[in-house]
Amino acid sequence: DAGRARRERDELHAEHERLRQAKDDEIAVLQAGMDHSIVAMANMKKQAGSGQGDLQRRLDGVLAEHALKLKRILDSILRACSDKTNEAVFGLNDPSNPGNMAATVEHVLATIEQAHDQGGSLAAAFAGHLTNPDGDQAPLIAAAVSLSNGLEHLLANMKGIARLASGEDAVERIIKASRQAALVGRQFFIRGQSGAMEQLQSSERHTVIVDINHDLQQSLGTLTALARGLAPDDSRKLSVINSSEDLSDLVEREMLGAARAIDEAVARLQALANQPRDSSLTDHQVQVHDAILDSSMAMTNAIAQLIRAATASQQEIVAQGQGSSSKTAFYKKNNRWTEGLISAAKAVAVATNNLVETADGVIKGTRSLEHLVVAAREVSAGTVALVAAARVKSDLYSRTQERLELAAKAVTEASAHLVRATQRLTETEEEHHVEDYDKMSNLEFKSKEMEQQVSILKLEKELVGARRRLAE
Repeated sequence: DAGRARRERDELHAEHERLRQAKDDEIAVLQAGMDHSIVAMANMKKQAGSGQGDLQRRLDGVLAEHALKLKRILDSILRACSDKTNEAVFGLNDPSNPGNMAATVEHVLATIEQAHDQGGSLAAAFAGHLTNPDGDQAPLIAAAVSLSNGLEHLLANMKGIARLASGEDAVERIIKASRQAALVGRQFFIRGQSGAMEQLQSSERHTVIVDINHDLQQSLGTLTALARGLAPDDSRKLSVINSSEDLSDLVEREMLGAARAIDEAVARLQALANQPRDSSLTDHQVQVHDAILDSSMAMTNAIAQLIRAATASQQEIVAQGQGSSSKTAFYKKNNRWTEGLISAAKAVAVATNNLVETADGVIKGTRSLEHLVVAAREVSAGTVALVAAARVKSDLYSRTQERLELAAKAVTEASAHLVRATQRLTETEEEHHVEDYDKMSNLEFKSKEMEQQVSILKLEKELVGARRRLAE
């Protein structure tokens, strides 16, 4: 029994050792697997960290490349603005370029005021860009393009009103001051480029922009003084705004007055067309009268549409610009624009009435066809001034401004049609008096030739004198 018990104990011990060994082997296998997993996880984490670093580096590279492209785009736009300003200065210096001959002092003063605002807006946009170079560049680009367009428009108009100056010295002062203003404004586009800015210390960049804007405002102030010196006495009186007068009522009254004058002109032309024909007129004369009335009627109808579009544009500009203030306060704040608008509306009304008077005179034989051509061109000049006055304060993509532009185009086309029709009628009249030079003797032919040369010399002398008197 004791031997059996010893054998069972040994067997149990052996089984226990076998189970323990199996358990140890299993634990060893599990430990090895865990060690392998830990190593694998460490490797994966290391690889993930390395991949994230590569991704960040690639992302940084893309951002840097994008920033460089934006910088190049901005520099390219600033160079284009600089080139455009250079072209405007070239046109100012070109003796064969008369500028905008339809420009008025009131419109030029409003244009100078617009350039003041554009320079300030560009300086503010540059300040924002220098503070945050990676920010939105759209405001800076828009402000730069706006100033370059404004300077181009300003130079053309300044050269146009130089015709009102007395003496070559006065003209030269206007041209010189206009050129100086453009060259100062061009410094925005030259010194604002990245290459020029990177050569300066960060603290100096803001100072450069502020100095350029200060110089531009001073140059524009000089232009304002010169332009005001060209204004006739009645225009100077207009610039003194009576504080007791409601400018809102004044502007609306002037616009309504212009519209009423156009309607009266249309009615008068209609009355002329309805008059009975003179039985003594030839068929050619009847055709001439009908052509004049038809063309004049088409032109006055187009002008009526223009005045309505200008009134709508003026009302939209005031509604968008007055904010919480009154209409009168807006007109006072923008008094130069107000004067330009009133002056342009009056000019269109006066030119239209003159056109009707001239058409009536041509039909009655008291005016020539050349008078009608001049009257039509005066209407076109007034139309240009009216559209330009509205454009100074209108939004870029305004629907009412677009309708105004289309109405102005219709007036210009009607004027051109009237001029062409008148010239054709003149040519037809001249054809009735063509001499047969082949039947003349050599002496007669030579005598006619000398007469024409003498006539041309007299006309050229009269033309020089007429241009001088017109400028005066």
